[in-house]
Amino acid sequence: MKKVVLSFIAACCGALFSSCDDFHISDNGDLDGFWQLTNVDTLYNGHSGDVKKLMIFWAVQANLLEIRDLTYGHVNVFYRFNHNGNLLTLSNPVADNRFISDSIITDVNTIRYYGLSHLTETLKILRLDSKKMTLESERLRMYFRKY
Repeated sequence: MKKVVLSFIAACCGALFSSCDDFHISDNGDLDGFWQLTNVDTLYNGHSGDVKKLMIFWAVQANLLEIRDLTYGHVNVFYRFNHNGNLLTLSNPVADNRFISDSIITDVNTIRYYGLSHLTETLKILRLDSKKMTLESERLRMYFRKY
C-alpha cells in the first residue's frame, strides 16, 4: 500500500512540475526582495530628506517591480524592469486598481509621488548589496534599506 501511495505522490509531483514549462528563476541577485525608501536627496538644490515615515516600499521579483505607499494610499504601481549592470530601467507602469481593473498609466503625475519623472525611467544603481540600495535619476538620489 505504501508503494502505491508513494507512486501516486511521485506521479502528481511529476505532472505538476512538467506543467510549469514557463517557470522563470530570477537572476536579479541582491535586487530581488522588499525595499523601503528611507532617504531622498534632491540633486539640483542639495536638499535631503528622511522619508521612512512615508512607508514607501519597492518589491522586486523576476522582472516585476511593485511600488506601494502604506501611509497615504497613493495608487500602487507595477512596472516591468530591466536590470543591466549599473542601470535599472523601469517601463510599462500599470496602476493596481484591485477592486475595478488595472489600468495602464499614461499620466506621469500618477507616479511623481514616488520620485519618478518619466513613464519609462532609467535609474543608475550607485549601490546594491544585500542590505542597502542607492538609485539615482536625473533629479533624485534615493536610498533604500532591505527587509
